[in-house]
Amino acid sequence: MSARLDDFRGRYAAALAAYLKAPGEEALSAGYELGRAAVAEELGLLDLAAVHHEALAAALETGEPVETVDAAGDFFLESLSALEMFQRVLRDSRERALLERKHAEMLRRLSSFLADASLALDGTGSLEEILQLAAEHARELVDAERCCARVRLADGTAIDVVATAEPEADSLPEPSAQPARSSLVASLSALDGREIGLIQAFDKLEGDFSELDEAVLVQLAQMAAAAVERAQLYEARRI
Repeated sequence: MSARLDDFRGRYAAALAAYLKAPGEEALSAGYELGRAAVAEELGLLDLAAVHHEALAAALETGEPVETVDAAGDFFLESLSALEMFQRVLRDSRERALLERKHAEMLRRLSSFLADASLALDGTGSLEEILQLAAEHARELVDAERCCARVRLADGTAIDVVATAEPEADSLPEPSAQPARSSLVASLSALDGREIGLIQAFDKLEGDFSELDEAVLVQLAQMAAAAVERAQLYEARRI
């Protein structure tokens, strides 16, 4: 790092001196290229500022102070513009990579939900167990503090379950509880279009619910609705 910084320091001082001697677009563009080089060589804003300060101090020994400072400021801003632009590109690239990893993880968990729901249907699982699976997976997928799932039965009654970030706190929210800071809701719809229930997530643990969270909840709700209908058919055949 020290060797790279020393080399960069020399190139910056030479380019700044050339610009102060003969200001112009061509000489100013050298500042932009140095900003790009700073990114490539993994130098930060503080490194660039320190290098500029040293080069400016050297230039002040031979130039008119006011004119030199003004011109050097233009050169420094040109370098900063390149540094800022490339750092923004790098940040965007990292964010895209994180989002892609999140998508992959969500798909894995959605597949896991389908497998778990199928096991519940093939074993001694009940409709309530399938709903609990849906609520737990939904809460994890959208990183919510709690998630509730409800299914309305043919006789007019309903089954309600809840999954929370703290298992020991699993309980349905009381009507007098403090209102949720934020929430997402997705309907459970039967194949014929009837709304048979819903899944609702409350209070994202970090930040706000996103469009991606909403899309994932809708997709899981569709899977849950299909599993619920299969469970109801299974129960009907057993009776």
